[in-house]
Amino acid sequence: MVLLGTDAHKRSHTAVAIDQGGAEIGSVTVAATPEGNMRLVKWAARWEQRRWAIEDCRALSRRLEADLCLANTLRTRRCR
Repeated sequence: MVLLGTDAHKRSHTAVAIDQGGAEIGSVTVAATPEGNMRLVKWAARWEQRRWAIEDCRALSRRLEADLCLANTLRTRRCR
């Protein structure tokens, strides 16, 4: 299982992939747009077993969460 952690910002989103041992195995930064979010989904598709962890910044991450749902990708939301 790969964990995909996201850091949402107004103009960009960064995702980091870590393996079960906690080692970083990839990262990407995309524009905070529907097109950028789909690029993120395509990037993450290389890992068949994956789980999303999205920082709870609803004003910044709402569109990302919606696009991940539309893409039918597995995600986990961390609430603080």
